[in-house]
Amino acid sequence: MEFKKFLLMLTGDTDQTILSAAVQLCKDMDGKLFVLFVIEPNRVSRLASLTHQKVKIVYDKTEENGWQLLYLVEDEAVENGVWTSLHLEEGSALDITKRYIDTYQIDALLLKRKDESKRMFVSSTIPVIGL
Repeated sequence: MEFKKFLLMLTGDTDQTILSAAVQLCKDMDGKLFVLFVIEPNRVSRLASLTHQKVKIVYDKTEENGWQLLYLVEDEAVENGVWTSLHLEEGSALDITKRYIDTYQIDALLLKRKDESKRMFVSSTIPVIGL
């Protein structure tokens, strides 16, 4: 199987070290990089409750951080000649990721290795690469 389309899935707690690794992998494989940041409403509500802030304030900050991450990836991709497509969605990370895999015919999913990512590893219909 040849990998030409990669989906980098990001959330509010994504470690930025994955960004360079994802761009470099796509550069090495001459692939396209779709970058998806998912805002999970249940996480936003939980964080708002824990920090005693309004949900809207936490949501807006999460969205702003999401766009910052997306633009960081885009900047690095442009510097390395990697084609990118940026996306920000709200909902269940698992459901949205599955939809993107089908819609864009993604060949491999890129994730940061951590306990939360186990759901993606188990339920994915395509190879999952932990960076």
